[in-house]
Amino acid sequence: MKLAYTSLAIIIATTSFSPAQAQSVHEALLCEAAETGRTVELVYDKDANKGCLPRLIDVHQVAIGNNGKLYMHGWQKRGCTKGRDYASKRIFRFDKIKSAQIIEGIFDDKSQSIKAEGWDGCIGSNCFIKENICE
Repeated sequence: MKLAYTSLAIIIATTSFSPAQAQSVHEALLCEAAETGRTVELVYDKDANKGCLPRLIDVHQVAIGNNGKLYMHGWQKRGCTKGRDYASKRIFRFDKIKSAQIIEGIFDDKSQSIKAEGWDGCIGSNCFIKENICE
């Protein structure tokens, strides 16, 4: 009986329960898009309730935040942002992604130049990215 409890304690102690692991359902697909310069069609947060078309995102980077959560950085070509449809560089939290799929599409010049600049994980003076997973 003591051996069973010891074995269970070892299993629990060596198992990682990172919040990022629970959110990684889209990680492989988004990394594939980032590494191959592809576009994804993304349904994010409450977009469907707002009557928005799915967002089209050129995926630049996938990273782990200081809080252990996964984030994606990219160029949004289409989709609602604060009630408007406009192109901009954006950061997306994985826990708000409802669905994602790779579609046909190429990075335009603006998106390519932003990806080439890279992203240091900061928004202004708020630096919250711990490490990049892929780009």
